[in-house]
Order: sequence, then structure tokens, then C-alpha cells
Amino acid sequence: MNQGFDQFNDETIDLAEFEGETLTDLEKGRIKKRIQKKIRTRKMRRKVAIPAVAAVVFISALAMNSNFALADLPIIGAKLEKFVLAQQEGLTDYKTILGKTVEDQGMKVTLNEVILDEGQLLIGSTFHTNLEGSDLAYNWYTNIEVYLDGKEIALGGGGGPEEITNSHVQYFWTQEIGPLLTKKDQRVKIVFKDLKRSDDQKELEGTWSFEFMASAENLMAHTKTIPIHHQFVTADGQKVEVDELILTPVSTKLSYIVNDPTEDEIYFKIEDDKGKELQAFFGSIGTKENYNRFIAIADDVQKIKLTPFINMEKGEMVMEDKSFEVDLKK
Repeated sequence: MNQGFDQFNDETIDLAEFEGETLTDLEKGRIKKRIQKKIRTRKMRRKVAIPAVAAVVFISALAMNSNFALADLPIIGAKLEKFVLAQQEGLTDYKTILGKTVEDQGMKVTLNEVILDEGQLLIGSTFHTNLEGSDLAYNWYTNIEVYLDGKEIALGGGGGPEEITNSHVQYFWTQEIGPLLTKKDQRVKIVFKDLKRSDDQKELEGTWSFEFMASAENLMAHTKTIPIHHQFVTADGQKVEVDELILTPVSTKLSYIVNDPTEDEIYFKIEDDKGKELQAFFGSIGTKENYNRFIAIADDVQKIKLTPFINMEKGEMVMEDKSFEVDLKK
């Protein structure tokens, strides 16, 4: 269980480099936490690109009989729009807003809202904590299980704490779910297991389980698939076929095939017709079937430019000569 966090514990941060006013130990801890978040994002980029810290799903057998539902609490902290870097507060029509709270082992967890997007389930939650002193200098992680219509989905995911205070931990997560079923309603079950400090020295135990119905019907009605089928060959001989682009109100998903993939992983940058780069926040690369997921494209964008990169041992290489445009309004 500790293995998923160990990869984040090998960075040394020298706080002496912060000159100027004298910092308290707590202030130094907060600075350290912000730096660690940046480091973790960079270190995970070969497999996953997200705006917060990267995390790992742990799968375990959970006992549910200690949970009980409490009165609903209002949503605390940021909404899912912040997690997916939405350009406007326009995702309400695609959400299932719950505000449901469960208590176990003396701690409450609120499942605020979820979005069933193409290929992913976005989860916004709040852990109602009582953190003190040095606890606030660390990130905190939970293990998450997701079930759709009774079937466990173990395809991985990413996310982490967005805000940590003495009274709550705001937690965002995106769970990869594969091709989205088109039926109107799906039964969703989300199980949170424990809340663990990033140095593995403290753990708040508990199991918090939620079951509810959710639908992607409205989102799928506003989803557009653009076939691309553009091919090119990299300098090291990898044959790439860019398959399709899926545009939803929540995200942009670029799928591509790499025949005979090597250790040099391929991913893409997307720029809109105003030269603005789209933020990538998740992906699966380094295999035959790959995808990069980006924030949603604004409605007024007519064309985008795709530029491939190779992530090599010696660094990133931009393949500008392989760039091409895609017309979104065809």
C-alpha cells in the first residue's frame, strides 16, 4: 500500500533558498508543499499530465457495514469546473450534484458532485478533518474505488488534494472508465478508503461509500467526434496514426495509434486558432493505443494545430515538421 506514495518521497527541498523575511516553520511547510506539487506533476508527466498532483488508485476489499448516511451538507470548496480548468461556469447541466455525507471512524466525507464525461468520471469531494500543526505542511491522499452498474472499474486515474485547511481537505479525482455507455442512467458506487499523509507517517482510517444514479445523456448529446486519420513517421521509425478527436463540454480527447512503439513516448500539444495552448490534464501514452486528454475547446475556435512531441531519455523533442491542422467546423 505504501508503494504508490514512495515515488514521491525522494525529492529534497532546501528551504534556505527562500531569502527575505523570516518564515515560520508552518510557512516553510506550506512553501514546501507547493513545490512538491509542482515536482510531482513534472515527474508523472511521462504517463499522466494533470494540473494537480498525481496519485494512484489502490484496490482493496472494503467492509461497508460501518458507514451510515448523515444529513446533506452544502458543497464546500472549489467546484469541478476548477479541476478541469473550465473556461466558464457552464458544466451544471452535465453534473450530478449530490452533497451527500457519510461518517466513519469519527470523520465525515461529503461527495459533492460528479460528472460522467467521455471515458472518465470526475469526482469532487470534501474530507471534514481536524488537522493541526505540521499536518498542514503535507499533502493528503485517499484510495478510491469506482463501480459502474455493479462492475468495478480499475483503469487508473489521477488527481489529489486541491485545498487543505485545518477543517477540510478538498479532493478532486478523475477515474478512467473506458467507453461511456449511452444508456440514460447508470448506477455509480464510489468508495473512499482512509486519508493518508504524504510522508506515510499518519493515516486517518475509515471507509466512506456512496451509491447513486448518474446520467451522461445530456453530455453525449453535446459531444462531437471528428475523424482525423492523419499518419506520419517519427525520426526513430515509429508509425503514428492520429485517429480521432472527441469534443465534449468538459474535455478534449485525442486518440492515436503508434505501431511498433519504442521507449520514446509520443504525445501532442494542441493550439487553437488564436495561438493559445490547451492545458493537458490526463493521458495514456507509451503503448500502441494512446490518448491525450485536454481541457474543453472554446465554442468559437474554428481550427486547431496539433504538434507531436517525443519524450526521450535526453529530453523532449518537438516534431514541428509533423504539425498539422484540424478543421473543427466541418
